[in-house]
Amino acid sequence: MPVAANTRENLPAGRLAPEFAGPEKPMRGHAGGSGNHDLDTVPNAEWDEIILGFEDVSYDQTAAYSCARWGAEKSSHLLVRDGENIVAGARVVEITIPGLRKGLAFVKFGPFWRRRNQSADPDAYISALGALTEEYCDRRGLLLTVQPRPSLEFGAFEQKALKAKGFVNRRRHADQTRFLVNLSLDEDAQRASLGQRWRRNLKKSSGSKMDIGLVTGVEAHRQFQALHVHMIGRKKDAPGEAIDLLPSIENELPAALAPVTVIASHDGRPVAGAVIALHGDTAYYVFGASNAKALPLRAGFALQWWIVRWLSDRGLRWYDLGGTRGADGLKQFKTGLIGRHGSVIEMPGEYDKWNNDSDRIAADALFAVRALSKQAAGLRGLRFWR
Repeated sequence: MPVAANTRENLPAGRLAPEFAGPEKPMRGHAGGSGNHDLDTVPNAEWDEIILGFEDVSYDQTAAYSCARWGAEKSSHLLVRDGENIVAGARVVEITIPGLRKGLAFVKFGPFWRRRNQSADPDAYISALGALTEEYCDRRGLLLTVQPRPSLEFGAFEQKALKAKGFVNRRRHADQTRFLVNLSLDEDAQRASLGQRWRRNLKKSSGSKMDIGLVTGVEAHRQFQALHVHMIGRKKDAPGEAIDLLPSIENELPAALAPVTVIASHDGRPVAGAVIALHGDTAYYVFGASNAKALPLRAGFALQWWIVRWLSDRGLRWYDLGGTRGADGLKQFKTGLIGRHGSVIEMPGEYDKWNNDSDRIAADALFAVRALSKQAAGLRGLRFWR
């Protein structure tokens, strides 16, 4: 059920639709559309406190995750200011060909530009694109890639702004469809929205007498890791990326950005779990795991229903379940959970901007390495493109 983005009917209360202002409209008091910007000047801990002030934050834009995932030497950052106020920013991963100064600057799920408790200002996003282009294309000679954050309300605007700024949508997202649960519903309306089969399985799960709740600290990591190892062995899959980073990320991030772990137990033993990230107006399903006992118990249904109601009580707007990687069973599960009042959106893919053919050719070589490494099960590719 794709829903058109950037319509006033779909915007949260108190927000204005960010009508496209055109690529040449500058931030107030600054010429050229990029504004004043700070580059690589903010300590990691301070950076992660700054981004707490934005609705469109994500793990990929945190210093804790970016440095742990890619290494501090590949992590760069930029902040855009309007006077003394920070209005936008981006965490950038620089990946270059060994021995050369050619490659790409990658911005995933950024730049962030929507301040908390303020109406969205389209100038902030446009200025961030201008500042990123000046620094990473013009000064560093890299191809700049922006992968917008999935957003029902603001996705259309961001894609239009990227195109107007000269970015080209050159690669589709590998897992294009994204499923979003509408958390604004009360419990009765949420239950009524569920797909019929989903609702039936949820009812059956209630007879299993499972205990579901948050688990913290070392115990959360131990229980989830055990479930994950069991699941990987059962499905004969390659280990999921970044699972091993969870403890360090949780320790380094501000409490409001740290991942939370929800565990479903039966007879005192964990059977299913999920790691959830609460970022601004959206919660993300990051990782999930279960053992062989989960399926007959319908543990996945009970677990996700508990998470939906817990997130709704905390006042979030959306629960992003991610994609399906082409799995029909997973698509059926997520379609039933988002129900009639949820939304399915299409990921926009990656937008590139470059100054000359040599910059593009070097970056394209790196993207080719990424494509090959993704095709090889269990491999992470070469060290410079993890």
